[in-house]
Amino acid sequence: MLYKIMIENFFSIADCQELSFEVPANAPPLACFRPTVSRENTRLPVVIGFFGANASGKSTILRAISSAVIFMCHSFDWQNQINVSFQPYRRKDWWGLPTKITIEFDARLNPEAAWTVFRYELHIAHTAGDYGNKTVNYEALSYAPQGRFKFLFKRENQDIHFGPEFGITNKHDPRKESVRSDASVISTLAKLNHALSLYLSQIIGGRLQTNVIGVNTVRQNLHQEMLSNYANNQDCLEQLNQELGRLDLGLEKMVIEPTNQGNRIAKLHHEGLDSPILLPEESSGTQRFIEIFPRLHYVLGNGGIAIMDEIDTDLHSELLPQLFSWFISSQRNPYGAQLLFTAHNPTLLDELQKEEVFFTEKPSGNATLAYGARDIKGLRREPSLMKKYLAGELGALPHIG
Repeated sequence: MLYKIMIENFFSIADCQELSFEVPANAPPLACFRPTVSRENTRLPVVIGFFGANASGKSTILRAISSAVIFMCHSFDWQNQINVSFQPYRRKDWWGLPTKITIEFDARLNPEAAWTVFRYELHIAHTAGDYGNKTVNYEALSYAPQGRFKFLFKRENQDIHFGPEFGITNKHDPRKESVRSDASVISTLAKLNHALSLYLSQIIGGRLQTNVIGVNTVRQNLHQEMLSNYANNQDCLEQLNQELGRLDLGLEKMVIEPTNQGNRIAKLHHEGLDSPILLPEESSGTQRFIEIFPRLHYVLGNGGIAIMDEIDTDLHSELLPQLFSWFISSQRNPYGAQLLFTAHNPTLLDELQKEEVFFTEKPSGNATLAYGARDIKGLRREPSLMKKYLAGELGALPHIG
């Protein structure tokens, strides 16, 4: 689960924006707040929503989390992706300053070790006036097995020091020389079969399911990559078919069949029709649900974090509370998976507690500001956050005209 994020000089964010997701001790014992596996006295929301006007920085928050995790676990294989994924705030006085991202989350050193809180810090250096040639000028991974953070490794530019648990000495080790200035320590050492790095890249990177990569919101290839995933995961397909009837009245099941060209095709069977409907012929809402379902299914079955930008695109507002309920249910979500999302539909606010709601706003000519609903002075546990939001009492509303 995700405890905290800090973001500075990243796309629309200039000054450091720090968001803690820990639920205050005086908050009621609601099912949407889950005790963490690392700190039994700490609760976190299993659903976290970001709301605000267009271009206010909602996606930027999710992008920072995804970019940091993907960089940590996979950047050895990147080709120039660092230059796309990490851009400074577009004002001259920020161009020469580093982008800084810090995230705190649950992980463990090996399958037998206890879960504990980890902290990953990443600073990307920029050259003023040059959008390329970005490098790492600071990187560190720490963990807190007994409450206080201790370094697993710390890197300043290409000077890397390892803690005793990491299994690499601080004397000359040829593996240290393999770490490029545009790649992470973990992703590089994982490629060199360093056991701890391999495990960390799998447990951290493998438990992130996101549709935000780099500057893009990823839409799956409905005809091939996604259909292959369904064809190779019958449990996921069966679960999808159990849920499809909730979305589309009369929709019985989706069947995936091979074609003569070696590809796959999806056919959806409807009650009362004599032949199936092809997936591209279905409504955009049905297609969208089929697209995002595998990511949700994976984290619910394995634990981890699902990051979904624009989750309400094409989906009916009555369906989304059902998705939230999957994460709240201890039976459907036994491993404490989290859902982080952005949305524009204000009716969703009435499905969430104030500890689950965060806002972004970007006044004209200024950088993104991010804050939690619970940080708003005097905001009680209201029956309708939507009414207060639309009345302008919570900020983060678009200004039209």
